Amino acid sequence: SADFIQAMQKEVNDHETRGHWQVVPRSHKPPGDKSILAIWSFKRKRFPDGRLNKHKARLCAHGGMQQWGVNYWETFAPTVNWISVRFLLTVAEIMQLETQAIDFVLAFPQADLDVPVYMELPAGMELPGQSSSGHLLLLKKNLYGLKQASYNWHQKLTPNLHSTMRLHPSSLSSGSR
Repeated sequence: SADFIQAMQKEVNDHETRGHWQVVPRSHKPPGDKSILAIWSFKRKRFPDGRLNKHKARLCAHGGMQQWGVNYWETFAPTVNWISVRFLLTVAEIMQLETQAIDFVLAFPQADLDVPVYMELPAGMELPGQSSSGHLLLLKKNLYGLKQASYNWHQKLTPNLHSTMRLHPSSLSSGSR
């Protein structure tokens, strides 16, 4: 349990240092708005040979508590089928094209929220010198679990991928490895 507590502290610290939320008094929430719960997700990450790599704690929002038209609107984001990915990688190998993989740290929270979402403080989070029950988190950024998280991430990622393609068009046709 100590490893998961340490992972929880790291997760909260990562969000706070990146400005993903603002701690506000409960009285700042508009009277008709409802706050949503924070949920912890825990996982033991392993190396391919089965050895333990690390303990991971992910702070998620309880998207099931959101209301359409109040704190989210659009949810659709396109996804790719794995057979398509495998096909493209096969073609790239046959044609000796360069491929790249990208891993984003805290991907979804890099996108802004388009509506205010108030979330209860997660279990284990304490505010120094203040009552935790009298405060909420006003989310500034997307959080995993929100209904619109995939949509917001897609809206953030797409223009950046397009601009990268415009900056480096030779990488599409060079055939270099």
